[in-house]
Amino acid sequence: MNIKNKFHERISDEEVMLSNIEKSFSSGFVIEILKRIWEESHNINYIGKIIGEVYTINIINKNGYGFETYMREIVSLYRKLIKKQISPERFNLEKSKLISITIAKKIGIDTNREVTNEDLEKIKSYFLREYVQNGYVSHSFPDTYRESIMSDGLVSEVEDRKDKPQEIQEIQDMFMSKGIVAPLGGYPFYDGHGIYFEHDFLKVFHHAIYSPEWFTWFTSSNHIMISHNDIESTPAVLRNEEACRRNIYDLCQNAELSDEETKKVIDFFNKNYEKFKSPKLSTALISKKKLGKNDISKALPQDMDLLSTITYVLSDGAKEYVEHQGNVYIGRLAPKDFKVTSIPEVSKYIKVERYTRETKEHLRNPSSNLRIINNAEKNRSRMNPIMERKVQMAKKILEEQEKKLQEQERLSR
Repeated sequence: MNIKNKFHERISDEEVMLSNIEKSFSSGFVIEILKRIWEESHNINYIGKIIGEVYTINIINKNGYGFETYMREIVSLYRKLIKKQISPERFNLEKSKLISITIAKKIGIDTNREVTNEDLEKIKSYFLREYVQNGYVSHSFPDTYRESIMSDGLVSEVEDRKDKPQEIQEIQDMFMSKGIVAPLGGYPFYDGHGIYFEHDFLKVFHHAIYSPEWFTWFTSSNHIMISHNDIESTPAVLRNEEACRRNIYDLCQNAELSDEETKKVIDFFNKNYEKFKSPKLSTALISKKKLGKNDISKALPQDMDLLSTITYVLSDGAKEYVEHQGNVYIGRLAPKDFKVTSIPEVSKYIKVERYTRETKEHLRNPSSNLRIINNAEKNRSRMNPIMERKVQMAKKILEEQEKKLQEQERLSR
C-alpha cells in the first residue's frame, strides 16, 4: 500500500471515530449513565470523567470496538471510587487493566489463556500508536462561535478575533476601582492570548460547560474562587437566565456600584447572555500530529510495563502539557486541522434544586481576593503591562486590608 492510500485509510479511521463519538453522546445508553452518576454522586467532576471516558475509548479504538462493555465496566469502577471502596491509585490500575483487555480483544489476543510478553508488547504498541501517534487533544468553545470557527478556524491572536476584549477590560476596571479584583475571572489579566488545548479528556467537560470562562465566572455567585467546581454557584452552566441576572445584581450591589455603573454592567450582561445563551457544547479534536505532540518517545521517555505505560501516558507523566506552556498553541488552526464534536446538553442529565448567592462579606474577603491576585502573578509572563500595574496596585490594597482585618481579630480575642 502506498503512502497516499495509507493517508486516506487514516482519514477514514478518523471519520469513523467521529461518527462513533456522536452516536455515543446521542444515545440513551450514555445519557442514562450520566443521569445515574449525577443522582448517585451529585458531583460534576464525575460527570466530566464519564464524558471523558467516551472520548478516551473511542480514540483508542476508533472503530468503536468494545464501547458499551468498556463503559459499563468503567462506570462500575467509578462507583467504587465514589463510595471510596477503592483508592485513586487502585482505580488507575484497574482502569489500565480494563483498557489493555479491551485492546487485547480488539486485536485478537485470547485473554482466557496465559498472555505472553509478545502479547503485552502488541497491546502496548497499539495503545501508543492510537492514543499518542494518532491521538488528539481538545479545545472547547461556546456554540455562538461554532459557525465562525468552522469557517475561519481557531485563532490565537486576540486582535485577529471577531470579539475584542476592550469592553471586558472596561467592566474589569470598574470593579477593580471598587476593590473587586476578579469579577470576570482570570481572562482580563491575560487577554485570552493563545489557543488552549486539553490533553486529558477527563477535563474536557469542565472546559466545555464553563466556556467562555469569563462569562461563567461573571454570572456566578462566587467571585473569589480560583476555579469553580460547585455547579450551584454557576447558573450559566444550565443557562438559567433568572439566576444569572440575580447574581449580576448581587455583584453590583455588593461591589457598591452606582446606579449608572450598575446599568452599564446590566447592559453588558444582557448583550452577552443573548450571545452565549445556547446550551449546545462544542469541542474541537485537534490531531497531536498537527501540534507536534505525537512523538511516542517524548510521551513515554523510558521503557515501562504495559499497565504503567497506560497510566503514565493518560496522566501526562512526561509533563508535555504543562499549564500555560505545553498546552498553548500560538498561531492559527485552519478548519481542516480539527474536527468538531458535540457534548450532550447538560440539562439532559443534571438538575439543580437551588442556586447559592454571594454576600458582600464573601465578595470582599481580602485573603480570598489575594489568592486570586497571587495566582495571576504566577502567570505574569502572559499578562499585559497595563494589567500588571493594576494587579500590583490591587495587591497592595488587599494586603493592607488583610493586615487591618488580622489586627481587628487579634484585638477582639
